[in-house]
Amino acid sequence: MKKACVLALGLFAGVSSAGIYSQASDQPGNQSFFSDAVAGQFFSQRMADNFTLSADATATSVRWWGGSQNFQFADIDNMASYTVVLYEAGISGGPGSVIYSDTVTDESARLGLSQTGATLFGGGIEYEYTLELEGTVALSAGTEYWISVGATLVNGGADAWVWSGSSVGDLVNATDFFSGGGYTVFDPTFNDLAFEIIPAPSTAVMGIGMLGLGLRRRR
Repeated sequence: MKKACVLALGLFAGVSSAGIYSQASDQPGNQSFFSDAVAGQFFSQRMADNFTLSADATATSVRWWGGSQNFQFADIDNMASYTVVLYEAGISGGPGSVIYSDTVTDESARLGLSQTGATLFGGGIEYEYTLELEGTVALSAGTEYWISVGATLVNGGADAWVWSGSSVGDLVNATDFFSGGGYTVFDPTFNDLAFEIIPAPSTAVMGIGMLGLGLRRRR
């Protein structure tokens, strides 16, 4: 089965962590994965990555990194919206039941968006996204969860959205090829995906508090 991913050299940008779980972007130009929110776009695949917490926590935000493949343009003007989904692991592994789903545009008041200064594999601009969830999501220690982030494009055949890679993780991710069969788990894979789960103030550690939920800077 084909798995579309891309490898190339690029720039490194250090990113600070504020998550109860963190796979921050530390090699954005080295590897990224195309990730769609809907079927019918050029690459026709939706990515997901797994995580497990060491203590019970309540999430109020999620953060991720990515940008345009730079097929035509380095910016993210071809991204109409982003869909973030949190799942519990299924019985046979991979994403199972949906516990949270959200679709936002980059104009949403709940979405913080800024350039990191890094360059993606094809020369596109890397962006950091921080989404304030609608409500909170309770997460249990020792339970495997999955997160998926994908974009719906203005022009499905033009610039795709790519999800930055991270060297942190267990080298397991999953892909939904929109064939009706759900996600296929790849273990091991080339790389993990860059994201963070951000805590409510009561579960923040070392005075992190609500970092990432303050001022928002648009592109």
